[in-house]
Amino acid sequence: MNVVLFVYGTLGPGGDWWPLIAPYAVATTANAVPGVLYDTGRGYPGAVFTVCDTLVHGWCRTLVDPPLAQLDRYEGDEYTRVEVRCVDGTRALTYHWIAPLSGLTPVPSGRWPIPGAPMPGAGGPDLA
Repeated sequence: MNVVLFVYGTLGPGGDWWPLIAPYAVATTANAVPGVLYDTGRGYPGAVFTVCDTLVHGWCRTLVDPPLAQLDRYEGDEYTRVEVRCVDGTRALTYHWIAPLSGLTPVPSGRWPIPGAPMPGAGGPDLA
């Protein structure tokens, strides 16, 4: 089963967790989804996808037989998996922030990492 996953943070190219889904990826293209990107202050972003004038920029990764249950566990209780429509019309799964927004800072550019901001290293996970 092929799945398109929209990634916008640490699962993006060059992100600490990019290798998490690399074994399943057959294509990656830049894209964007209407919404607001937030800096959680914990070294990773959260995004709220909604009809609005701002965009969350990221990548659509086409994955073959991805381990979605493991990805859900990786994303944890702060996110829920939802389907979104990208600006080019592509339908994709992604992770929508459901934890409280208090203490989070909107990222006006809609891009992660924030240009010029130091990013903590986190290594890489194992889905097995």
